[in-house]
Amino acid sequence: MLGASDGGGAAHPRGGIGSVGRVLIAAGAVWCLTATVAGAQTPEPSNEADGLVHASLTLETQGIAVAFPPELRAEHHAYQWLLSGTVGSRVRVGTLDVHRALRLGALQPDIEAIEAEIAAIVAARQAEAEAGEAAESDEDAEEADESDEEMAPADPDLWLVRDASGWQLEIHPTDGGDVRSVPLSHRETATAAPTFSASLHATGAETGRLALRWGRHDWSADFRFEELPETPRQARVSGRGTAREAVDSNEAIARGNLLSERNETALVLPNGAGITLVYWKSIDVEDEDYPNVAAARDGDIIEMIRAPVLRLKSDVSLRFGKTDIPTGNLAPGFAGFYGIWLRKADDGWRFVFNHEADSWGTQYDSAFDVAEIAVDYTRTAGSFRPLGATLVPTGPDGGRVVVHWGPHEWSADFVVSE
Repeated sequence: MLGASDGGGAAHPRGGIGSVGRVLIAAGAVWCLTATVAGAQTPEPSNEADGLVHASLTLETQGIAVAFPPELRAEHHAYQWLLSGTVGSRVRVGTLDVHRALRLGALQPDIEAIEAEIAAIVAARQAEAEAGEAAESDEDAEEADESDEEMAPADPDLWLVRDASGWQLEIHPTDGGDVRSVPLSHRETATAAPTFSASLHATGAETGRLALRWGRHDWSADFRFEELPETPRQARVSGRGTAREAVDSNEAIARGNLLSERNETALVLPNGAGITLVYWKSIDVEDEDYPNVAAARDGDIIEMIRAPVLRLKSDVSLRFGKTDIPTGNLAPGFAGFYGIWLRKADDGWRFVFNHEADSWGTQYDSAFDVAEIAVDYTRTAGSFRPLGATLVPTGPDGGRVVVHWGPHEWSADFVVSE
């Protein structure tokens, strides 16, 4: 146990009822039948169960992930020294997995090492070209890559520390490397979080904020992904082919295509079940769609010309208040896929869950609506944030969906309902 240091979809035609109406009625019947059958089948978790909660954020294909145990309860006696602010106290709270471009406190890209790697690659290419042994060298390099992957060190440990200068998050590499320290902003909250949690929030195209909650404490630290030196393209030689690496995983290809256009926020629960929310990149407050938020009247859906609807995928059925969002809505025994739209209501805002998870932002069709839930709406200080979303863990079987755009922020809590 971790503890203290002492131990895009197709548009639908509009018009009269005719054949279109019959199609929609039939579709509605299919959705009802699918939901009924799906209740008896549970999707397989997308990830291996390790007993930890994982929160991750991917911006411009660069990721950061925090894993932590769900049983770090604020009331436990082992954590009272730290949570009372005693100088010199510390608790190991989880692990960190990041892209090498991340800058977080004293953790920063090793530019010299990257440049040395690039120089070695260029030198190897030159030697291969001169010796005419490109094919053999490619095989050797592939074997070396596989060997390196097998020997990769475990994710660094995270320690929450109270020292004389304030609050720190220490990053301890498991391979004996230097400890990196991250100064934390801190504030006390009116309500207490019974267990430790970590979440990752996008604040810009390649910037974000790591947030920690525990007891009546709220800590945060900003991070960003730096631009790294790029490996130059291999020079083409007339009459000689270029070796290509075959990608035989459809899942890898699909994920690569997804992240080339969208960012992703994700949770993995202790049993391995995954929940992900993806959204289109670079939809800024200067975008032509942004004024739709302020101009919305009661009942209006916020449509977007330049982006598709936010897409939710969940291996587990979710409950928002008294409203269930089940798995198997598209096929029994598979994860739930939903589009999430924003609707202005007379008493606030709503999340509208729709079966068409891949619709473009101008193709909202109410015939495929599943549920509509009330959300909390606030205005924050992030006036220039692009459209984004965050899945915030609130416990081993619950969380919060947060959607933001400029200063606007909409959120709703959920629990796993199965």
